[in-house]
Amino acid sequence: MELERVKGNTWVLKSWELIPLYQVDDTRCILLDTGTVDQRAELEAALDQAGLTPVAILGSHAHIDHMGSYGYFQKTRGAVLALTLGEAGQLFSPLGLQLQYYNLSLGAFGQYPELESAPCLPDRIILPQEREVTLCGVTFGLVRTPGHTVDHICVRTPDNVLYVGDAMMTGRVLHRAKFPYAFSMKVYLESLAKLRQESADRFIVAHRGVYREILPFIDLELRFLTQRMEDLLTLVGESTTPKELTEAICRTYQVRTKNPRHLAYFEQASQTYLHYLTDRGDLELVMAEDQLRYRRVNRRQERLTLPPTGRFR
Repeated sequence: MELERVKGNTWVLKSWELIPLYQVDDTRCILLDTGTVDQRAELEAALDQAGLTPVAILGSHAHIDHMGSYGYFQKTRGAVLALTLGEAGQLFSPLGLQLQYYNLSLGAFGQYPELESAPCLPDRIILPQEREVTLCGVTFGLVRTPGHTVDHICVRTPDNVLYVGDAMMTGRVLHRAKFPYAFSMKVYLESLAKLRQESADRFIVAHRGVYREILPFIDLELRFLTQRMEDLLTLVGESTTPKELTEAICRTYQVRTKNPRHLAYFEQASQTYLHYLTDRGDLELVMAEDQLRYRRVNRRQERLTLPPTGRFR
């Protein structure tokens, strides 16, 4: 990993995703997420080369590509772990993690080392009303952006650099994901709109880049998600089961995988979009032939209200 300064004492470790850190002094730093277990050796080597010890971790959310070494640095470096209440609750036990990884049995957790990190108890739980947190004498601003997960946050460093975590994604990542994950599409879209109002000197997007402005990326994502939902509506016939819809998604987007978890991901991720479309009244969930089926509702679809693309602050 290459360590690159963003502004002041705010840096990023560059890998396939960005791991930000704030340098407290010559030898100490605070990590904003820790990447995956597979990135751990590279992350430790980069920190050791820079002469930095992680004395605290301020986590954005509890997905495996962000929390892979939360507990590890707690145990090996004595790092103080701070998480929001909702994310802490998921790491409280393997059962908590299964709330978001419900397509895996508990017995399968052993195949994914990040999931075996539970239970991982934070030293500091950030409550819903808190808009800042102080760790090792450094105060960070918090922007509450749920939707991608139940209690996701963006973190503002003292250098006015905003780490947005997975509250938004850039274009290449969107297209590679095909159906980007959100725990709640409605809440995720609300958080995207909220994020449009936030200003900063720099923005760090975990997936992936450091930018002076993110409005065009947010607008692109809104359009992308709108198109995906319109596509889903065309894939739902007069009566379509969730399994049939997953098969249609794989055909349409040329998803070729022999990994059961990859296939389960598309089934799980598409459900979020279906729930949103059902709440909007574009779909209805019915029983037919002893099966749950989605059915399109014949009405004029109301499009999402999109902001003007590329309008800068």
